[in-house]
Amino acid sequence: MAEVKRVSEKMNLKKLITIGFICIVIGTLSRLFLGGKLDGDISSWLYNVGYSLMIGYGLFANGYVIALVEKRWLSWIKRPVKSVLIAFVITTIYSTLVILFTNWFWYSLIMGVAWDKFLVYGKAILILEYVVLYLITLFFYARAFFAEWRRSILAEEKLKQEAISLQYKVLSNQVNPHFLFNSLNVLNSLIKIDADRAESFVNKLSGFYRNLLSFRGKEIISVEDEVSFVQQYLDLQQVRFGDNIVTKMDLNGAKQHQIIPMTLQLLVENAIKHNQINKENPLEIKIFAADKYLVVENNFMPYQSPVDGEKLGLHSLKERYSFLTDNPMEVEVKDDKFVVRVPLLIFELDDEV
Repeated sequence: MAEVKRVSEKMNLKKLITIGFICIVIGTLSRLFLGGKLDGDISSWLYNVGYSLMIGYGLFANGYVIALVEKRWLSWIKRPVKSVLIAFVITTIYSTLVILFTNWFWYSLIMGVAWDKFLVYGKAILILEYVVLYLITLFFYARAFFAEWRRSILAEEKLKQEAISLQYKVLSNQVNPHFLFNSLNVLNSLIKIDADRAESFVNKLSGFYRNLLSFRGKEIISVEDEVSFVQQYLDLQQVRFGDNIVTKMDLNGAKQHQIIPMTLQLLVENAIKHNQINKENPLEIKIFAADKYLVVENNFMPYQSPVDGEKLGLHSLKERYSFLTDNPMEVEVKDDKFVVRVPLLIFELDDEV
């Protein structure tokens, strides 16, 4: 840790020295541009260096000022115009204070020039300082934009990888030996007692897999499509568990929204997988919309030896929603109930989504 701290301090010192050098170069060039000369005495040169460093370090501190508001108010990708306006106003206010104070300090306080007189003959100095300021500021705005754009691209690629991972997880769960074994056992029992129900079960199972495969590559789907899909899954589980699973849905207020594919299916599957289900302890699952969220709630009756795998699926789902919306996905255990709140999305959907 001490070594890391020393390296960090060394890098910061190098950065300060580099900024100082840039300030002196800009100050010297500005002096030449305004008709000054380089053959003055040493005191004049030191004055120019001191002035350049003071105003330069003050203006470079704009980066720290913008950093204070960037995370909360700025989004160069989502709200570029608003972000530029906010950053421009903040930069202008702060920089004006730095420019006026520096010129007052050097010209009025040190050189004894009356401030009103300086404002008359020093207009060119002030104008040049604002021109240099905004040229540098535009460079940093552009750098911030492309940095966020790059982060956005990387985050989108990560999201796609997590989407593939989640879809693979759901698909592998449904083709794993336990699911197939249970499904075949149910089918075998139905064949012996009710051929029509057995045929219906096979049709539901094939329809479930067909829809499962159709979700591959989709980032969002309508709530209506997701409800239809999870109902197929529940129908299959209902045959197996009978009245020991009770499901209540009320999603009338969410039909115009979207969610990530297989969200409900994953949450319902977790409820079935991680809770005891029997006549004495039936599993009750409620799915409803409330305050821009889709809520999945079930009574919490975990096994004494917890089943692994729930946290990974929920974590991946949280990460994907955090990329699509500022409203967080929430998971909590409250009053012997396991509750998951999924933010509802509103996007324009087309056939390629």
